[in-house]
Amino acid sequence: MGLVRMYGGLRRISLCNRHRPGYRHAVICMLLSWVSIAAPNASAEVENSVKAAFVFNFLRFTEWPAQRLASPDAALTLCVWSGSAQLSDSLRSLAGRKVDQHALSVSDIDRVEDLQRCHALFVPEAAQRKLPAGLLRRAESQDVLTMGDAEGFTAGGGMMGLLPEGARLRFEINDKAVKRSALRLSSHLYKLGRMTQENPSP
Repeated sequence: MGLVRMYGGLRRISLCNRHRPGYRHAVICMLLSWVSIAAPNASAEVENSVKAAFVFNFLRFTEWPAQRLASPDAALTLCVWSGSAQLSDSLRSLAGRKVDQHALSVSDIDRVEDLQRCHALFVPEAAQRKLPAGLLRRAESQDVLTMGDAEGFTAGGGMMGLLPEGARLRFEINDKAVKRSALRLSSHLYKLGRMTQENPSP
């Protein structure tokens, strides 16, 4: 039974990672992704594919200010802070897919200065402890959508965090961090996600 559910989850992820316009499709994909890691034997590869599907849909539900995009069809760059190689591979599989009219490119970075070429940043759990101080606030100031899968990522200033809940994967939103930037998240994300409180600044 577990293998059947896992196979079904992989098929759903494949379908969700293809470009299909419309918010309704993206919402359905996220709902399916919640179920995809429910199989008791789900591998790290499956979980990373689910996370990549979430990230892709987060991008589809986000609006960047016009000045952050050189043209209506300019490429959108997802940056991955150095961390889990396997998760980075899953995220790199998103390269070339379309977010509205924007082709998605994926790049690994390990310097704060590299943020200037990013529209979104994913911080893997393995990289959270070594994250440079002030990186997330700097990303906000440059209208970079910050995402991560470490516990407490949003409480620590990240915008969107993935977290396990039982056998499922869900997401939370730090609305304060989002509003400190010029980014706009779709109301669909707020309906599906969980709001979180940011830790007070020291």
